Amino acid sequence: MKVVRFKLSGKTAFFKKPDVNTYYYFTYGNIHKIALLGIIGSVLGLGGYNAQSQDFKNNVYPEFYEKLRNSKVSIVPLNEHGYITKKVQTFNNSVGYASKESGGNLIVKEQWLQEPEWLIYVKIDNDTEKFSYMIKNNKAKFIPYLGTNDHFADITEVSELEAEKINDVDKIDSVFETKYFEIDKYQDEKGDTAWKYTEYLPVALDRDLNQYEFSDFTQTNMYIESVNGGIHIYRDEEMNKNLYFF
Repeated sequence: MKVVRFKLSGKTAFFKKPDVNTYYYFTYGNIHKIALLGIIGSVLGLGGYNAQSQDFKNNVYPEFYEKLRNSKVSIVPLNEHGYITKKVQTFNNSVGYASKESGGNLIVKEQWLQEPEWLIYVKIDNDTEKFSYMIKNNKAKFIPYLGTNDHFADITEVSELEAEKINDVDKIDSVFETKYFEIDKYQDEKGDTAWKYTEYLPVALDRDLNQYEFSDFTQTNMYIESVNGGIHIYRDEEMNKNLYFF
């Protein structure tokens, strides 16, 4: 399978969770597929949520999602043990109509990811071939961000390669949907200390309200005991990575 591989990183990132309150905005602990498709769409110059809002009647989804939702991606977090440090940033919103607080000043706190890094793989097809060409040539129609426009995305180390399907899978380096795999609970005592990152992440948008649909994802250095039928794992031989595409 032909794919484009690149390193995606930034100083900070903020992938906002919908479950927020008035004063505190939380982030997902990892980039998710919708956010990644948004980055691909920005490079290609596809419309986002703002463009969709101008004509909801004729736009079931944002343009980037309508055109890229069937694209296959694989995400390999590069931060240690799959965990990206979070820090809280505090902002003063002093616009009078934005706050009923005393003095018209609302203090808002956002949780940001610090120094995130991922190795990203995108299957090259009719919808993503131009994206691969553009990032290989350091081009983008719009500036890509890691969530919101406070967080610039760096796309580096771009290359195209053939990812080979493998049958014998003992470990997976990318995040994967937990429901399709059984993890071996008994690890080699002489091996590295076992670790596991899990989180429910957005994987699709529903048609009616464009709300997130979720799946449980895992990244781990533990051995894989079994893989559900019909699930394929691919290998990047150069980087020594086993990859789950979704």
